[in-house]
Amino acid sequence: MKKQLLSLAIIGSLLGTAGIANASTTWTTASAVKKYNEYINADSYVKDELYNVADFRAKYGSQSNTLAYQIVERAIWYMENGYMVYGSGSDAYGKYGYEDCSGFVRFVFGDFGINVTGTSANYNTVGTKVAGVGKQKVNGKWKLTGIENLKLGDILTWQETDHIMHVAIYMGTNRDGQPVVIGTRSDGNPTALGTVDGWEYWWGENFKEARRVVPAAGFTGMAGKTIKAPTIPESYVLPPQKPVPAWTGPSTGGGSTTPAPTPTPDPTPSNPSNEKTTYVVTVKGWVSLKSAASSSSSTVGRLELGQKAELIKKVNSYWYQIKVNGKTVYITTNSTYTKTITE
Repeated sequence: MKKQLLSLAIIGSLLGTAGIANASTTWTTASAVKKYNEYINADSYVKDELYNVADFRAKYGSQSNTLAYQIVERAIWYMENGYMVYGSGSDAYGKYGYEDCSGFVRFVFGDFGINVTGTSANYNTVGTKVAGVGKQKVNGKWKLTGIENLKLGDILTWQETDHIMHVAIYMGTNRDGQPVVIGTRSDGNPTALGTVDGWEYWWGENFKEARRVVPAAGFTGMAGKTIKAPTIPESYVLPPQKPVPAWTGPSTGGGSTTPAPTPTPDPTPSNPSNEKTTYVVTVKGWVSLKSAASSSSSTVGRLELGQKAELIKKVNSYWYQIKVNGKTVYITTNSTYTKTITE
């Protein structure tokens, strides 16, 4: 998982420090859709963003009824289902479907009734500073220190020269133990959003501090907050490219991807004598399909929530061979993400 380069989204966030009133973007609908299609099934997205999402839900799912968890889940919802391209301006997402880093953090927290600034340079004043979180250079590479002091929903900031120029939302640690944030990114992602889990270079070197705005009760419950449904822009450059799930409250989930393989029991075999067929279905959301029974093989599509794929056979403890739209493909056996049904 490599997210070590300074993205255009970060450079663009400098615009937020000037408090620009007029929204602006260089994207057209054609270019936004082209970019979306180019990256939606790319390994750079599936193996970075979506693995981090899968890790978040697997590791912190027991906290799903807390405000902190739901804030991160809402940020993921926008990444997976939003209409977002990178741009800047006042209420740019609500009006036009594009956003910069500080505006994104502002409207995610705003969905939960928490007001924070929409200007990146002012994020050193929001909430309170999280003590004990810093950075250290070891053998020429940077890392974050004191991550045990961070909590879901904390806001991390980055500074170059004399002002904060990027902000993102902390979503815990992934399977590799690396801290992960979600925020605006424009390099190699379908939309303007993505995750960061590589701190060796720019991200570690320019880390400023962490700020906490979630109230103490928000780490154990909803802290009395009312959750608004996700914001749908009045108009947008990037039309929705897949069905957008209806918002159903704190238990709302979303897409998932092929996780690190773990064994699962053999599926119930089909029974030709009474014409029953065994299918593979997803558990939480869509799951990526692979060209071969290997996590390193190319991603060739995805099985949507509610879609049934006929089971051909269980290849091994890690992979099912299935038939989707007449094609033979492979999907994980991990019971967190898939299951079999016999009809």
